[in-house]
Amino acid sequence: MNIGIIVAAGKGKRTNLSYPKQFYQILDKSLLRITLEKYEDSNLIDKIVVVANEKYMEETKKECYNINKLCGIIEGGESRQSSVYNALNFLYNKFGFKVSIVSIHDAARPFISINKIDESIKVAKKYGSAVLALSEKNSLSRVVDNVIDKILDRNEVYLHQTPQCFDFQKLYKAYTNFENELKGFTDDASIFHKAGNFVRVISGEEYNIKITTEFDLKFAKWLIKEGKINV
Repeated sequence: MNIGIIVAAGKGKRTNLSYPKQFYQILDKSLLRITLEKYEDSNLIDKIVVVANEKYMEETKKECYNINKLCGIIEGGESRQSSVYNALNFLYNKFGFKVSIVSIHDAARPFISINKIDESIKVAKKYGSAVLALSEKNSLSRVVDNVIDKILDRNEVYLHQTPQCFDFQKLYKAYTNFENELKGFTDDASIFHKAGNFVRVISGEEYNIKITTEFDLKFAKWLIKEGKINV
């Protein structure tokens, strides 16, 4: 069983909206709804769990209308990683280790293609993990006290995206091992790697942006207006 975990528990403060960004609408659909429909249409996703902001549970339920693969809407935690852990605990309690692969994706990345969702699941089934990432084009450095400390080799640096797919049993064990340290991690791949697991990287997508700021909202609308992406 392959399950999509859609992380939609954020507050969206950096977008300057009066409500969480996952409810921002583009072409009469919220970011959350667009993302849900991608997972609904994937032939490799069996069920979907949505992690929601506790203050917006009713709004989240409305966005999940007619999503036939939905098996739960649960409250998020204090951080993104604690929200994901809530979802993992929910799945373990409901299905145990009948879950094969989990595909964890940000609701604020609505432009992911179904092809990439499917590819990442296939790779995770073969290798135990699959993380979308983009190679870096810019020059990079490590800075200490506003001074360059070290020039980094950009050929060795990749920018993580979601979906991030993992063998459920291994990921659940990793989260359990570090449940008191979750705030120190920035994504699921970092936890999986810290637990000593192999993390496979596959090519991400340029337009699979995470909509975080007010500029991102405008850029997302421009992408659609210019026909760069379809929703």
